[in-house]
Amino acid sequence: MANASQIQFSLINSLGSLEFGKSFLNQPRGIAYRPNDGLLFIADSKNERVVAFTEDNKLAKIISHYGTKNGLAVMSNDQVLMSDELQVLVLSSDLRLTRTIACDDAQAGLTNYQGICVDEHDLIYVCDQANRQVKVYDPKSANLIRFFGDKNLFSSLGYCTAANGHIYITDPQGSCVHKFTLDGIYEKRFGSETSASFPHPLSSPRGITAFSDKHQLLIADSHNDRLVLFGEDGEFQKLLTTGIEYPESLATNNKGHVFVAMTDRIDVFSREN
Repeated sequence: MANASQIQFSLINSLGSLEFGKSFLNQPRGIAYRPNDGLLFIADSKNERVVAFTEDNKLAKIISHYGTKNGLAVMSNDQVLMSDELQVLVLSSDLRLTRTIACDDAQAGLTNYQGICVDEHDLIYVCDQANRQVKVYDPKSANLIRFFGDKNLFSSLGYCTAANGHIYITDPQGSCVHKFTLDGIYEKRFGSETSASFPHPLSSPRGITAFSDKHQLLIADSHNDRLVLFGEDGEFQKLLTTGIEYPESLATNNKGHVFVAMTDRIDVFSREN
């Protein structure tokens, strides 16, 4: 693992601004990168649509008839998952709606889905804010196969990511990150404790993404206007503050570049170490 002082993030691009510098995005929420065609999917919340941009800032697709979405994820077969407060929509690789899942408690008004992610087996993990739980679905049967967490553990749920046999969930109100095994066994929380090298704890952390090959996590520390790099066990490694303004969500591509959703744009940072 590289020494923290050797890790550098540099701004290389900004997505979402079209001609004359006018912003095309308004408060983007979840984002997800699809490796096979290099598209970044963006939940453009205030415009009530999902859009896809190429990495050189070309608009590739507008998906506008499904309403406001919170979380996005891409499966290994290139299908795209979109969560809103009541359900998860599964789109085919060519972005046609194929099915709707995770509607278990929708009729009772007991769901409020936020972030969503998939593990290496394409099991779907959904952050249910209303129930303070993470729900896990089988994409083939659409069945709920387990859930974990409760209101005694989570103050809130933001976004999630799966890496190296674990799932990590941000807790904006609790100002921390929770770590579980993929089977739902709770291991620890981190980000709320300070140290000499980390004197200011997380404040409303939201987006999270993993560098699985390096066993590291990057957190969008929204209220502190910064990104924070941790090891997978929660040890602080590095801060990124330059150019960061209320980061909402994060994604990475095959090159290790980081996409950061902010108020009206997606900034792209390269990582060198």
